[in-house]
Amino acid sequence: MSEEIMTKRKISFEKSVPYHLLIRAVEKREIFVTEEDCWRFIFQIYAANIGRPAPNLKRKDIIKAAQAILLGEEIPEKFIIIEHPPLVNIFSFVLVLTHNHFILIPNTPEGIPKYTQKLKTGFAMYYNLKHARHGNLFEKPYKIISIQTNFQLDAVLRYVNVKNVLDVCQPGWQEKGLKDDEEAFKFLNDYQFSSFPDLFGKRNSKILVPRSVLEKYLGKEITESKNEYLNFIKDYLQKNLKSLYPIFLEE
Repeated sequence: MSEEIMTKRKISFEKSVPYHLLIRAVEKREIFVTEEDCWRFIFQIYAANIGRPAPNLKRKDIIKAAQAILLGEEIPEKFIIIEHPPLVNIFSFVLVLTHNHFILIPNTPEGIPKYTQKLKTGFAMYYNLKHARHGNLFEKPYKIISIQTNFQLDAVLRYVNVKNVLDVCQPGWQEKGLKDDEEAFKFLNDYQFSSFPDLFGKRNSKILVPRSVLEKYLGKEITESKNEYLNFIKDYLQKNLKSLYPIFLEE
């Protein structure tokens, strides 16, 4: 697996290849502290992929729209100005205080750069206005790697959807050990700002690609052997096997 760090040098993206993305806030700033900011980012994740948020939206309306998006419900057309087909297919996402992770497949060669630029710019404008700050909100460059094998994809899925969510639940858990693995597993299912509930729970958000596309890359176990996969995750939580996680995009 080769690592690429996005710079001004143009990177050639392959349409059928998954990519792991890490976007960090500057100065290790904790930008995902309040639920309102998290909901705004969720809304931006969805809107940036097909267009942009409509102007003059009220905060409460954006929160309701973001909640509807995660529940797989339709939102009013007036909330988003649709400008193009989806730039990327989103396989996973997670918000972790100072940063966020994605697993993306571009729909066009420029899909990922365009999407990340729209995502970061849109959220930064909102965040800077709300918190009375100026300047870049996210580090440059962001980190990105291509995922070349099913084994690597499986590892990154656990890295994004399990390890990073538990970092929110119990920071430093890999060094100190989990206080309660059952409670940790419950948190994985309950944490709204990740794709774990979509992949391994009952949620079916509008952010992720359709199930048929997920199965093409992840196999039938995502739907037909979900319990077996969940048992594997529970076993991981009990053993804390660090070796299952790639280290290339650690925070």
